[in-house]
Amino acid sequence: MCSPFIIAEVDRIVAGRRRFLKIAAGSCAAAAGLGGISNAASAQSAPTSRPKMTFSRTVDLTHTLTPDFPAWFSEGDEIMGQTAPASLALDDVCVIDERTPFALKKVSYWEHVGTHVDAASHCSHGSSVDEIPPEQLVSPLAVIDIRDEAAEDPLAQVTPEHIGKWEAIHGPLPPRCFVAMNSGWADKVNDRKAFFAPEEQRDGRVVSRQPAFHPDTATMLLEDRDVVGIGVDTLSFDNARSNGLDVHLIWLPEDRWGVENLKDLSRVPEAGATIVVGAPKFKGGTGGPARVLALV
Repeated sequence: MCSPFIIAEVDRIVAGRRRFLKIAAGSCAAAAGLGGISNAASAQSAPTSRPKMTFSRTVDLTHTLTPDFPAWFSEGDEIMGQTAPASLALDDVCVIDERTPFALKKVSYWEHVGTHVDAASHCSHGSSVDEIPPEQLVSPLAVIDIRDEAAEDPLAQVTPEHIGKWEAIHGPLPPRCFVAMNSGWADKVNDRKAFFAPEEQRDGRVVSRQPAFHPDTATMLLEDRDVVGIGVDTLSFDNARSNGLDVHLIWLPEDRWGVENLKDLSRVPEAGATIVVGAPKFKGGTGGPARVLALV
């Protein structure tokens, strides 16, 4: 969750960045002259073609959500002055028996548990989860493998150098792609201590350690690449080396989105697969558990 102060500060930063980009775009248009304007108009009027997608197998990148699935909080914890309920609760309303031909459960869960989407509105006044354009939810998948670094350092991060190495092998990141970090951390989900990798700080605080994106990488993907979403196989896009929020506050306020707690990214190739994100469609939602598939 983000406080009103943080959101106000994010709005100020985003407004400044957009003013800069608008001025830069205006300068480029003026330099290009009428010919450039004519070409731009032609490009806008031309139909957008997308390559046909074919696949031979489907990989489920989704954890099964259970009441004890690791989350940043547990039932009864204090969160911003409120007591947290269980991350997932299932109540039987109707049970199949000799009188009832169908079963029905009442389900209650936090938006940001399990394999879930972070919409722009999670940390800004941007789009809610139901407003994510559907064409973004089916995208080329680029997997950045940092398993070796993560095995040595629980606070490893996806850096711009990792993106450069991926592109040196596979070519430029595809247009409108989804970039996912494969740290191997999803394999630890059934061992709570290994998954959180806690470390006590000098001031007595206990800090969770998990791999994440570097803030510079978020900026690079935002400004220099055509990326619609990012994903991690950990609890968060951020870790302690990015103050726990930096990547969120770079990425989401620009009307981008992402997925946390992916799994089985080692079962898909680094390039060439397509990701399908079954994002929930709750009016005004800041995110929510999702079924995420890779088509290979």
